[in-house]
Parts: sequence; C-alpha cells; structure tokens
Amino acid sequence: MRVRAWVICLVVAALAACKGKPARNLDLDRIRVISNATLRTDQVSGGPGMPVPKLDAKDPYATTTTFVLVDAENGAGEGAYVTLGGELTDDRGEVIGRLKPQSLWVPAGERRLFALVDDERKERPASTSARIVVRGALVPDSPPRARIEQLHVFDDHGKTVVQANLVNDADRIGKVVVISAFHDQTGRPMTRPFQIVEIDRNQTKPVQFVGPPGSKTGTIFVGDAAY
Repeated sequence: MRVRAWVICLVVAALAACKGKPARNLDLDRIRVISNATLRTDQVSGGPGMPVPKLDAKDPYATTTTFVLVDAENGAGEGAYVTLGGELTDDRGEVIGRLKPQSLWVPAGERRLFALVDDERKERPASTSARIVVRGALVPDSPPRARIEQLHVFDDHGKTVVQANLVNDADRIGKVVVISAFHDQTGRPMTRPFQIVEIDRNQTKPVQFVGPPGSKTGTIFVGDAAY
C-alpha cells in the first residue's frame, strides 16, 4: 500500500444534459471539494456497481488499483446527488489516468467522502496528485428512502467506532450500500469501508464499523440502494 500527500485542484465542469424530463440542478459553485484528501493504491472491490475501496473483506473480483479519497461539502440549502470525477497527475502536472465518476447523496450543509477509482482499474505509481471535477449536483423529486439515524461515535483504544441505525422508509425490500468514513486527527481521509445490507420494508437495522488505528473521527452514510 502506498499513501501520499497531494495537492487537489477544483475544476468546475458543466453537467451533461439529461435525457427526458429536464433535471433540476444546484449551482455547482455550492459544492466545495475539501483539499485535505488522500491518494492511495490498494485493494478495491470489483463487484458490479461497486467501484469503491473494500479493505476488510475477501472479494474474488478485487484488484489493486489507484484511487482518491476526497470529501465534498454541499453548501446549498437542499440536498442533491453530487457527482465527482477527475484525473490523476504526475509531479509535472501531466495526466496519467482518469478517475471514474461517482455520485453520492449529500444533504444540505453536510459532506461525504467519495472514493474515485482509476477508470481502468490500474496501479498508477507515478501519480502524485489529482484534479477533482464537480460534474453535477442533481436535486431529485424526493430524498432517498434509506437513511441513517442515531449515529454514535466513540474511541476504542485508539480506534474510532461508529454505530447507527439504518432505516428503510420504502414499502419494498431493499439492498442498501452502507458506507463509513474515517479520518485522522488532521482531517485527512483514512478508509472508507462499506457493507451491503438487505433490509425489509419499513425496517430498522443496526450497523457498526471499526476504524483503523489512529482514526479520530468517523461517520456512516447511505450509498446506493436497490429495491
């Protein structure tokens, strides 16, 4: 595993046009990418639709890939599905790889940790930095039906532990990707493990994640959900 400090550049990009009914989007200037990010090369889950680092479980499809852990904050007064993408660059600023875009639900005034994986799922040992692009901030007709409540965070001998309840407000059984984000004492992202939780309609289930040694903060949020 290689971990490097890096410099992040925010580039605001126009949102691609959507087919069908016109979408309502936030002003992209309201989305702030946090500069204290982490560039890593490590095992990444290879399951369909799951291009996020999965560091704590065996995965037959896993590959060793370069990726970026980066926080983005929604400074608007309403939640949106925020999409980030970008490029991996070397010490001369030249592009040596592209980052696969990822979308996450980010409530108003909150931040989420994105995991942007090399789009060819390759190791990029020459990468020293990245340029992160805000590609969109889509406001849906209604917020996601799965949510986290009663979050508790505590220290366990130098490791942060987070516990919460996953609530499914939908009237259907769902499979929900539940994600945790851990940061060190400087605010730099450390890990972003996830669980896939099958949950019945209108059900509540407890979830828990344990951070790595040295983690000082942690949280839990919902990624994708399939019903």
